[in-house]
Amino acid sequence: MKIDNVKVYDLEECIVAGGLPMLSAYDEEKFTESVEQLKSDRAQNQGSKHLSRACKLAANDSASGHCNFLKGILVACNVTGTQAWWIQAGRYGHFVIDSSMSKMHRLKSMNLETCCHPKTPEISRQEVKKLIALDDIESLIYACPMGLELTARINTNYMQLRIMYHQRKAHRLNEWRIFCHWIESLPLAHELIVSNGE
Repeated sequence: MKIDNVKVYDLEECIVAGGLPMLSAYDEEKFTESVEQLKSDRAQNQGSKHLSRACKLAANDSASGHCNFLKGILVACNVTGTQAWWIQAGRYGHFVIDSSMSKMHRLKSMNLETCCHPKTPEISRQEVKKLIALDDIESLIYACPMGLELTARINTNYMQLRIMYHQRKAHRLNEWRIFCHWIESLPLAHELIVSNGE
C-alpha cells in the first residue's frame, strides 16, 4: 500500500468554526483573525483556546454531533491498494473516489509482476496471463487476482478517517494497519482522530 500526494484543507477554519454554537453574534473579521492566530500558534507549537476546545469536542462520540466540525477538515490523496482493500474501503460513505485506474481498459498492458501484491499466488498470475493471450476480456476481469494493486484519488474528511481508524487499526489485513499508520501522520491526528477521548 502506498499513500501520496496528500492535501489537508480547512483544518484551522473548522477548528475555529467548532466554537460557532456558543456565539451570540458572528463577526467575520474576528473569525479570520482567530484562524490566522491559530495558524501562528500551531507554527510556534503554542497552545490555543480554539485547539483546546476542538480536542474536547473531538473527545465526544461521533454520533453526538459535538465533533461535527471534523467533517469539514477535508483530506485528498492518492491511494494504491489491492482489490481486496478497495472492496473493504468502499463500505465507508464519505470516502469518495474521484478517479481510479481501470482494470477494464489497462489490465492487458499491466505488468502482473509489479502490479500485484507480493503475496498474490503465482497460479493467479499465470491464469491471467493465459486469458490475456486468449484476448478474453470478460474472463480476464473475473479472473483478476484480489492482490492486483490499483491507484485512485480519494477525498474524505477527519470524521470518516476517525471512524475508519478506530474500526480498522488492528485489522488482519496489513494494508489497513498501514492506512491507519498514515492517518496518524496527518496534522493534529492524535488530538482529533486517534485519541478519541482516551
